[in-house]
Amino acid sequence: MSVTAPSTAPAGNNGGRRAGRRPIAAVAAVAFSALVGFATATAAEVREEFDALPAAKALAVAPERPETVRAVVHSQPHDLAASLAALERCQALASPGDVCEVVRLNDERITTGREILDRVPKRPHPLFLWHYRHGPVQLYLAGSIHLLKPTLYPLPAQLTQAFEGSDYLVLEVDVEAVPPATLQQRTLEHGLLPQGESLETVLPPPLYRRLERQLGAYGMSARMVGAAKPAMVMNQLVVARLMALGYLANAGLENHFLERRTRQRVLELESLESQLALLFDQPMPVQIALLDEALELADQIEPLLAGMVVAWLAGDDAAFLELFRAQAGDSPHSRAFNEALLDDRNRHMADRIADLLAQETEMPASYFVLVGAAHLVGDEGIVALLERRGIHGRRIRSDERLP
Repeated sequence: MSVTAPSTAPAGNNGGRRAGRRPIAAVAAVAFSALVGFATATAAEVREEFDALPAAKALAVAPERPETVRAVVHSQPHDLAASLAALERCQALASPGDVCEVVRLNDERITTGREILDRVPKRPHPLFLWHYRHGPVQLYLAGSIHLLKPTLYPLPAQLTQAFEGSDYLVLEVDVEAVPPATLQQRTLEHGLLPQGESLETVLPPPLYRRLERQLGAYGMSARMVGAAKPAMVMNQLVVARLMALGYLANAGLENHFLERRTRQRVLELESLESQLALLFDQPMPVQIALLDEALELADQIEPLLAGMVVAWLAGDDAAFLELFRAQAGDSPHSRAFNEALLDDRNRHMADRIADLLAQETEMPASYFVLVGAAHLVGDEGIVALLERRGIHGRRIRSDERLP
């Protein structure tokens, strides 16, 4: 269940350059079942009342005012509907500037943004941000989390400063530059099974039955996705699970910086076709193994993801890499897929970054390159690959102020 999958992972949820401003209801239309009396109840009373409610249920609060700004929904069509409905209801009750987050989903307690931030060392530490310079060309290389909790903002100031001082925002792929109809068409071209095949015919019966049970938690059914490849179903399940936990594509770093562009032009390191092929054109045994492991890891992903975000904010490469591997699966098929997901693409992206730095120009140029954080760590990460080519960057620390 790779949470740092290529940036096309939320494909279909972004309708345009300003997709991040759409209300949550645009993603899933849901009904509210708010409980009477919660506005004056204590936190302990809320927890006790919540525990007695029927599923699918969610509790969302505004972290700065959790005793007075909170929303509970229950008896929703499915878990994702409950989570999104609670968020939307909480946000409607909040004051301008308040940001709500889901803290309970059925019996699951969700790590809050404040709890994540409190685990980040207060002492100076490295960031997932490197600075390179070659002649008049300056480049910042930053590690991204593609789906994030809105309550984790503001970002470290150095990320914002590096972006604001750059002429170009460089992404893995700028999916928002593709018309929505074209994006959907290309995704379906790669993501659907050949004519005459279905999930029921390609999956082992026990896995198909497990999938049927899991799909219902997110408003899907085997009939709805029966023509999709296992990899496409896995992708949609992962995104739905993370959204239900409050990790949203609209709050991911790509969307955050796209929303805040002023003069920055957008460049790409890869093509949409290459990412779609990687995601959905793997051999069928690989796709089946990835789906199987995604279902196995679904209940474990919340603490793993919270730990990865802590490691990302703390600049702890070893912890981030260990947690990434833990959530990515350990079967031979998963390891082969992750080698293609990371190592093979790292070499290509390192080549593109080296080309940007090697430009023959007398005019100053500055780039803010944003790639999934997992691409930067380890012996085969982009930073190490650039080092082996003699391209040495300086890692930025949390106590630095950029020029």
